[in-house]
Formats: sequence, structure tokens, C-alpha cells
Amino acid sequence: MINDIKQVENKMQLLEEQREQVLSLSRELIRNAGKAIVAMHAKDKKKAVRLLSEMEKARSALMKNESGFEYNSLQAHQEYVEAKVLESIIFRNKIPSMKELKTDEKAYALGLMDVVGELKREAFDSLLNNNVKAANNYYAFMVEIYDSTLHLRFANAILPEFRRKQDAARIQVENTASEVLRAKEK
Repeated sequence: MINDIKQVENKMQLLEEQREQVLSLSRELIRNAGKAIVAMHAKDKKKAVRLLSEMEKARSALMKNESGFEYNSLQAHQEYVEAKVLESIIFRNKIPSMKELKTDEKAYALGLMDVVGELKREAFDSLLNNNVKAANNYYAFMVEIYDSTLHLRFANAILPEFRRKQDAARIQVENTASEVLRAKEK
């Protein structure tokens, strides 16, 4: 038997354990981000803040363990961005910067595209409650995000799924525009 094979096996086992931990922490972060978004839509700020805190803990642990497995954790980071941007827009009426979120370019761009759908939901909920001003505000954030990213064109290997998300955001912006305009005309 080749002497180095045991060393190879040991190293691969360690990498396998690290990958499993990255996947587990990613799932935890994604779950908490999703639950926090649901709580924000339900206007349950206390629950949202608690879940966002849990999300932050999972993210911190993930960042300590993800080296070499960033591909496996990208979705978790974009879900983090989506939840944090939605929180900032709902509670502070501003889009946080990449620096404020301490995230990278891919997660930021992808998370911004995803939050457009959440803003559409907030706009529609506002319209259902006859709050055209709030709906218009959410719509304005949707347009700002979409227009700011419109010129970004990169291969899927560079920025995975961005074009698809961008197309979905365009449709959401258009649908929301027609609903907000219709509400204004009433």
C-alpha cells in the first residue's frame, strides 16, 4: 500500500466534516432568514429581531468554517443580505451598503435581487390596507434596486443566477408599478 494514502484519507475526512458543518450552518442561516422575513411581513418586529439575531450567530459560525467551501455557502449569504436589506428598508427606510452588511459582491448583488420580491409583497400588503404612500415607497426601493443593477451583465459562472433574478425583478417592478398606479388613480 502507498504510504501517503492514509494521510490523503485523513485530510479528505476532515474536509468532509468541514463541508457538512458548512452545509448545516448554511441551512440554519437560511431557515432563520426565511422566518425573520415572514415575521417582518407580519409586522412582528420583536420576533423578527430575535430571528435576525439567531441568523447573525449562524452567519458568524459559518464565516469561521467556510474557507474552501464558499460555493456551498453562497445561498446562505445571499439570504442573509435579503433579510438584512428588507429589515433596513422596513425599519429604517434605507438600503444598507455592502460594507454595512460585511458581505461580498456576489451575495450582495444576489440578495438585492431577491429582496425585490419581498418589497413587492410589502407594497401589495400596503395597498390591501389602503396605504398607497407606503406602497409607493416600497415600489421606489424596488425601482432603485433594479435600476442600479440594470447594467450588470456577467456570465453565470461569475455571478450565478443573477440574470434570471434580474429578469424576475423586472417583472415584479412592472407588476407593482401597474398596481400602485391603479391605486393612485382611485
